[in-house]
Order: sequence, then C-alpha cells, then structure tokens
Amino acid sequence: MAVDPPGALVSIGDFARRTRLTHKALRIYDRSGLLRPAVTDANGYRRYAVGQVRAGRIVGLLRGAGLGLTTIGLVLAELDAADDRAVERLERVLADLEREHANRKLLVRHVQSTLRQGDDPMFPIRTRHVPALRVMSVQRRLRAPETDDFVREAKAAFARHLGGAEATGPFTLIFHGTVDGESDGPLEAVLGCPDHVLPTDLIGIRTEPAHDEAYTAITKAQWAYPAILAAYDAVACCPEAVARPGSRLSCREVYLAEPDAIAEDEVVCDIAFPLGGQR
Repeated sequence: MAVDPPGALVSIGDFARRTRLTHKALRIYDRSGLLRPAVTDANGYRRYAVGQVRAGRIVGLLRGAGLGLTTIGLVLAELDAADDRAVERLERVLADLEREHANRKLLVRHVQSTLRQGDDPMFPIRTRHVPALRVMSVQRRLRAPETDDFVREAKAAFARHLGGAEATGPFTLIFHGTVDGESDGPLEAVLGCPDHVLPTDLIGIRTEPAHDEAYTAITKAQWAYPAILAAYDAVACCPEAVARPGSRLSCREVYLAEPDAIAEDEVVCDIAFPLGGQR
C-alpha cells in the first residue's frame, strides 16, 4: 500500500472517503471553523492535509455520538496539544452526558408517577407560613442561558451592599414569568436585609408579603435542568396548590446552600408556590 509523503494534500473527495464524512458535512465544518482545509484556492477548491484525516474521523465519530460542534471543537483543541488532554476532555464529556441522561430519566419517571395518578415519592410536598420579609431586590428580563451570570452578579451585589451585615432571609429566585430559551421572565433575585440597608441605583428594597406556600426540597442532582421541571410540576399540581389557587405571588426557588459547595445528594433549595385564599 502506498504511503503518503509528509505534507501531502488530498482532494475533498479523497478526504471524504478516508474520513467517511460527506461533502456537505465538510463544508459545514469548514464554515464553522471546526475542520478547515489546509488549502482553499481562488476558485474555492479545497485540499486537505493527510495529517487531518485522524481529526476528521474523530469528528465523524463524535458527531455520531450526538456531540455538538462546540464540544467537538474543544476536544480537537486538546488533541492538538496532546492525546492525553483530549482523553481527559472526553472523560468530562462522558460525565456530563451521564448527568444529562439521569436528569431526563428523573423527569420521565415523574411523568410515569403522574400517569399512575399517585403522588411522586421523589417530591414530598409540605406547606408552611412565611412571615413578611424586607428584601433587597434585583430584577431583570433574561433567557435561560443568561441565568447563571445574573445569579452571580446579584449575589455579589447583595454581598457588597450588606457590607458585612448578616442577611435576614435566604437568597431566593422569583420567577414572574417563564424563563427558557424563548421567554424572558422577568426573573427577580431577592435576599432578606436589615432595616438600615437602603436602596441603590441597582438594588431595590421592598417587603415580600406574608404568605402560605406549598414546597418541596430538592437535591443538587434534582436541581439540574431538565430534572427540576419535575419538582416544579409536583408542587404546582399538588392538592394544596390546587385547593388554594389565585395567589398574586410568583413561584420561587429558596436556596438553602451554595450549589458549588455541596454534593449531588445534598439539598440545595426548596421549590415553592405561594398559596391563595385563607388557611
């Protein structure tokens, strides 16, 4: 079998055959910057280096595994540095895939529980009375990909504004509307504060009214999307919430721990729905 000389270039057709990638896929990977030809002449004719065949095969295999172009690009970047680094990157990818699969399974199991017309044992529902609370507030319209940055900014702003004083209530995210890839809330972050704390241009001060609420505590594993949708559904559809609709207050996540500081099986927050009517 003939051996390609060092630095040899091959046509797009030969490269497609060697990598088992289609011409269409190669054009997409070229435009995205994932796998660019070694040479593109004035007529747009592409030629690839033989040394790119290995990367091309890896791209095809990882696309077959359902990985996105961004993730594959990170793997290829590590591959350029060292094979071991690419292997480590793929270990992290596998861990993420396992978490995502577990989250989807949890959500599907919750649907199974609702179809059996029974309570979901994963999400025991309780009720409580929440006294009125003076809070610092930051509210913003945003979509789901922006939520993490907003939470970090709000926590940092609250900490600076407290200036060493103790918060008087838990950090809470209040969803005044749907926050996902298409809908932008708004989303409000609040934190209980002492009477001496005053509003600023960024931070408002208001009183969160006293209310009753139905809630369930969820672990860090249950908090990840889309598993968290099951907890929201369990509380929204519980007998207590159905019997007492009409609250003017919005559903919320009441945080009991910092997510980055706890294990997957530890409680991170309560999913709570304020109740209408009288007790």
